[in-house]
Amino acid sequence: MKNFFMKIFGGEVVHGHRTLSAWKLGAGFLVVVLIVGWGVFNKAKVTTWLTPGETIKVHFASDYRLRPYFSQAKVSFVPVGMVTGVEEQPDRTAVVSVKLYSDNKGRLGTEPSAVIRPTTLLGGNYFLDLVPGGGKGAFNGEIPLERTHLPVELDKIARAFQPNALAGMKGTLEKFDNTLQGGGREALQRLAADAPGSLKPTSQVLDALRGTNPERDLTNVVSGLEHASQALSEPKGRLDGILSDLATTSAMFGRRSADFSTTLDELPAALHSANKGFNRLNTTLDVLDDTVDDIRPSVQQLDDTLDHIDPVLEHARPVVSDLRDVLHDAREVLHDLPGNVDDLNDVLDDLRGPVLDRVNGPVSQLILNPFHGTGPYAQTDSNKPLFKELAYAVANLDRTTEQNKDGSAIGFEATPWAEPFEGLVQNDGQGRAETATRILTDSQRLNPAIQSPGEAPAATQNNPQIPLLGGSSDKGGR
Repeated sequence: MKNFFMKIFGGEVVHGHRTLSAWKLGAGFLVVVLIVGWGVFNKAKVTTWLTPGETIKVHFASDYRLRPYFSQAKVSFVPVGMVTGVEEQPDRTAVVSVKLYSDNKGRLGTEPSAVIRPTTLLGGNYFLDLVPGGGKGAFNGEIPLERTHLPVELDKIARAFQPNALAGMKGTLEKFDNTLQGGGREALQRLAADAPGSLKPTSQVLDALRGTNPERDLTNVVSGLEHASQALSEPKGRLDGILSDLATTSAMFGRRSADFSTTLDELPAALHSANKGFNRLNTTLDVLDDTVDDIRPSVQQLDDTLDHIDPVLEHARPVVSDLRDVLHDAREVLHDLPGNVDDLNDVLDDLRGPVLDRVNGPVSQLILNPFHGTGPYAQTDSNKPLFKELAYAVANLDRTTEQNKDGSAIGFEATPWAEPFEGLVQNDGQGRAETATRILTDSQRLNPAIQSPGEAPAATQNNPQIPLLGGSSDKGGR
């Protein structure tokens, strides 16, 4: 490499060493500058040459301001190639050569069309818009004149308007000028001043819209939107119905604008509260992260617990099923319970006062203390509380009817009889009922000792053994 460099730029030999030639270095530098300058001024041409692709031919009625290596070829407004040549034909038509990058030719279909479009509303620069068409298949690389169109310029549209329409448009432009003079110009200037700050993020958004494969993704999205628009337009009337429903929805939003305004006014406070909640949740999650290691063994054992609980749930299912009927019945009971509680309150109100005072007073004293008769019952006396005597009497009720070992039934009737005891006591000329009463109450004639349940009363000379309530003389006697 050094020898080659010295061979080109070498000069005279001095002291046995070959020096560089100043005029050769200057000439080489000038050639490099010219080559770089030519490449800069022909960047589009060089880029087109170096980019792989295929060339197609497009026939137009005229070239209409298409410039080689300047006018781009686009599909759905996405650059896919470059115009490389414009040849005017003897019949005043033009044949435009277009180089398509990569494999974009295969996306045009079998019968694509082409339109020359301006980049702005007022014209200026133009580009070639390729519209895919036909079915799937190979494109022959040439678009005939029948499938190409020239742009429609604003001046041509203006010539199609009636004079009144042009006058109205003139008034519109005058009002727009008044708007600009009334503060609109300053607003646009502020917009232009603030716009550069948003251009970089906008550029990033546009780059993201191009997708991971800029040559295909956005084109596929636009093609999908085209198919979606075709689906909306067919059958006829579908899009009209959608727009009508949209009008109804918009009218509803207009009527509820006050509610939406209130919601938007409250939205910052709601977002502030939500932010606090998320901050607290973050703290909770941090605590949970600290405790998850301790919980993990329990969670691992939870599987065994669930395996054991399945049979329990299986047995509990019939109970729960029956519980539905119980709850249904209990609902009726609970439905009537308030009324019953009200009635019970009335009963308790009636019991409160004299009734409870009487129960807590004379009745309690009578039952809890030994009985000492007075008046006609003066001869009746007991050393045990009355409630015990009543308990013994109730306990001896099971002996009212008994059966001996031979299976014969023996009946006892705890009823006082007067006549059998007339020979045992003095009547003193009193009636039989009073005589029976005296027999049962006179302690000198009839005063058996207090017996336990199941024990017969003791007999004495003046106190014969008489069966009392629940008692008997013996098992085998009467």
